[in-house]
Amino acid sequence: MSKGVKNPSLGEFVKARRLALNLSYQDVAVASGLHHSYWNKLEAGLYDAPAPKHLMTIARTLDVPFEDLYSLAGYESPERLPGFTPYLRAKYELPPEAIADLERYFELLRRYYGIPKDQPVFPPIKKQATSTKTARLKSEPPKARRAV
Repeated sequence: MSKGVKNPSLGEFVKARRLALNLSYQDVAVASGLHHSYWNKLEAGLYDAPAPKHLMTIARTLDVPFEDLYSLAGYESPERLPGFTPYLRAKYELPPEAIADLERYFELLRRYYGIPKDQPVFPPIKKQATSTKTARLKSEPPKARRAV
């Protein structure tokens, strides 16, 4: 760990998300109202536990659940557990490439299964059957098994 680095996990997560959104320091500074040097220091891991009000602003700017940032900053959020990616980042020291791969995979799962962004990928929330075929299959009696 570099001298002065206090929270590399939070910094790496924020940086990976900013880059995934293809945003510059100037872009996030304008969108959030936080100075670009704050973002630079945050991504460098120089803030141990940033103020919760800043984390809320950062979460909105990067379009991530605030619980994820709170968790990485060491705060407890009783409403909801952090997402899988921040959990893995906090629990294990994964390289940024692995985090980016996980985020792409989660996005693939969201698109494939139609999971809204405001719902977690894991655990999946069971959906009601809406298709005609599924509804018809549920209403048909089960076929008798043939004796072997």
